[in-house]
Amino acid sequence: MWNLKNKTVVISGATNGIGKAAAIELSKENPKLLFTYRNQGLADKLLAEIKDLSPDTQVHSVYCDFSNQDSIKKCANEINDLCEQIDVLINNAGVVNTSYYETNDGIENTFAVNHLGYFLFTNLLLHKLKGENETRIINVSSAAHSFVKEMQWQDINFKNNFGQGLRPYGQSKLANLLFTRYLATKLSTETVSVNAIHPGGVNTSLGSQNKAWYSKPLRLILRPFFRSPLKGAESIIYLATKQDDGITGEYFVDSKIHKSTAYSKNLEAAHKLWSISEELVNQTFDL
Repeated sequence: MWNLKNKTVVISGATNGIGKAAAIELSKENPKLLFTYRNQGLADKLLAEIKDLSPDTQVHSVYCDFSNQDSIKKCANEINDLCEQIDVLINNAGVVNTSYYETNDGIENTFAVNHLGYFLFTNLLLHKLKGENETRIINVSSAAHSFVKEMQWQDINFKNNFGQGLRPYGQSKLANLLFTRYLATKLSTETVSVNAIHPGGVNTSLGSQNKAWYSKPLRLILRPFFRSPLKGAESIIYLATKQDDGITGEYFVDSKIHKSTAYSKNLEAAHKLWSISEELVNQTFDL
């Protein structure tokens, strides 16, 4: 097991669901733990829980709205000031939407949070992961990446065909995998590994803002088929703590390498997505 004691772990969206479960479990290894939040009350509860469970763990909370690029930049700056280096970066913040709406940056919210949030946040912190010692990036994707056969380049926002939001969500999760593969390739000469995971169907609050789609009766019917957040977080915990084996650019399910769609491995598409992402955040990144 990779010893996390005194290492720095950053996790986004850690105040509920698998992010919270991962943060609590990883805190037991006494790392320096930083997590992002949107809800101050939930952040305070998590801070108290971690300090009670693991009093020797240094833990910091940093506000971030992943639908807002200025907020991501401010959060990244705060984290960079708090950390000399980052050993594990876990991109977990996510959203499910059943109706179309755009962020203040003019980007459909699902794509903005689930993909561009990972893209911008990671690139702004990447210099803290590079160095002589091994570091890790873990991206939370989903089997929902198979909801779409390919990226919808002509209307990446799904503005003309949003439907109930399943395909836009699937595209955002496909983007997570393309981003993972491309970043792993670009960092192949570095000591940084980049892998993605599917947490399984987890009983969390994700999607609960969509009352029509995520009604109480539907939750009650589906609950027996859902995993617990801790079970869903197992692959995150595994990748954060496993011994170094040099594996990078892979997709994990139940802590094992798993097959993803052929298109999710398409480096030409991954390169195109990278270029479009740079345009959408109005910033270029030389790796």
